[in-house]
Amino acid sequence: MAPSKIFNLFAIAGSHAVNAFYTQLLIPVLPLIVAEFELNYVQAGLIVTTYSVANSVFQFPLSFISDYTRRWRTVLALSLLTQALPVLLYGYAANYSLLLLFVFIGGIGSAAYHPPAVALITRELPERRGFCTGLFNGGGEMGNIISPAIVGWLAVYLASWRMAAQFYVIPGVIWAALIWFRFQDQLGERLPFRQAARSTFGALFRNKSLMLLIALSSFRIMGFRGFMAFLPLLLAEQFGFDTKGVGWMLSAYFLIGSTMSIIIGRWSDKTGRTKLIVVLTFMCATAMASLTWVASLTTLLLALFAVACILTPVPTLVLAVGTELVDERVRSSSVGMIYGFNEAASALSPLIGGLVAEAMGLQMAFTFYASMFMVGGCIAIFLHRESALQPQVQVSES
Repeated sequence: MAPSKIFNLFAIAGSHAVNAFYTQLLIPVLPLIVAEFELNYVQAGLIVTTYSVANSVFQFPLSFISDYTRRWRTVLALSLLTQALPVLLYGYAANYSLLLLFVFIGGIGSAAYHPPAVALITRELPERRGFCTGLFNGGGEMGNIISPAIVGWLAVYLASWRMAAQFYVIPGVIWAALIWFRFQDQLGERLPFRQAARSTFGALFRNKSLMLLIALSSFRIMGFRGFMAFLPLLLAEQFGFDTKGVGWMLSAYFLIGSTMSIIIGRWSDKTGRTKLIVVLTFMCATAMASLTWVASLTTLLLALFAVACILTPVPTLVLAVGTELVDERVRSSSVGMIYGFNEAASALSPLIGGLVAEAMGLQMAFTFYASMFMVGGCIAIFLHRESALQPQVQVSES
């Protein structure tokens, strides 16, 4: 592999780490935010929901613009900068409503990230998409690993979750500059806007396997987003973890998941990806359900270890399958559609989980999230059968 391709792969994987910084930034300090603004479980869930709504509404339009203009580099760099801005503004959020506004802005920036990033990284090694998406998701997980521990430590050291968050402006600016100077936009002739839109929508919505993949992925993200929203509260309220402890637990979770993402992503290049998705999704439902009954630290750690190993690699496989089902001209749009539907579905997940937690207890919320994976596993069976009948798209990446 040429050194330039290696550098490009790690540059985009690194940008995914930065994106993950912003996505997970408030999670480890959520107990502090809940205490400062005197929030209940539903209001805590609304913070995550607000981010998801912005991500959902803007995901597909921004991905289509990326494909239509072929300015993947520009959109990716602007995404990182837009996510960095509200991090600075968190320090000035005087009330809960203002915090939600800044979270919404961050969600818009995140909406623009994945489509151009996946389009760029899969161009580097089109014949090894499982490895590319595994490395890409591994980069994101590395961000998830580093972010909670650092934010948790800084929040305690500085005695302020706001000041801890503001340190994260720097990575977004640095990586936006790296992407800008390392890559080039792929300019060229393009269809009239309306014709291009009709062509893109037609190509995507007529793809039955892609629609099944979107449905599966949407239920998966509903389970994951709710799990991540309430895990810090479970650790803090029922197992006595402090802010630093929550941060270290989340970092350990993502470290395990990152390792498994790369291993399974590489392995999937040699075996059937949809079959792996079926098995892992059902296993995750079982592991997630076990969190409802854990009563000791040992059983909690075992359950979280199982979820980390099983759940985290699934997005790697989903992205790899998604890029195989479409050709390059709509690849960014297909990723945007996947993430757009995902965020729309997951927007309600923390709110529903909050209602369940208020009515039946915090741990029962994890039963609801386990059911999301169970439904996703059933859809994965149909996807596996459909994909066996549909040949992969072969495209030139030059």
